[in-house]
Amino acid sequence: METLKIITKTVGKNGFFDLRNQMNEFVKSNFGLLYEGAVRLGCEISADYYAPERVQIGNTRLHASQGLKYADGHKYSDDAAPSEKQLRQTVADIQRLIDAAAEVIPAPFTLNIIENEKGE
Repeated sequence: METLKIITKTVGKNGFFDLRNQMNEFVKSNFGLLYEGAVRLGCEISADYYAPERVQIGNTRLHASQGLKYADGHKYSDDAAPSEKQLRQTVADIQRLIDAAAEVIPAPFTLNIIENEKGE
C-alpha cells in the first residue's frame, strides 16, 4: 500500500508552498487511483467546465485537470501558502482515497452474457 506522508520542519512559508506543490503533482500523476478510491467511497462529484472528473472528500477537492484545489475550506492558490493544518488534512484525505482504492471490494452484481443468434 502506498503511503503519502508529510514531515514539516521550520522552513517558513516557502516550505509550505513546496509541500503543496509536491502534493499537487502527486494528485495530478495519480488521479486515476484517487478517483477509483472516491468512487468506492461515493465522494466523486459531477464534472464542471474545468474538470471532467472531480473528487470532494471532506474539505479537500481534487480535479482531474487542475490537481489540488481546496483543503480545510481554503482554496489553494499560487498567492497564499497553506497552513500546516491544511496540509495535514489534505494528506489525511488523500490517504483515505488511496486506502479505498486498494481495498478488495467484491462486485455487488453478476454479469451474465447471453448469446442471441439472429435468424435471418
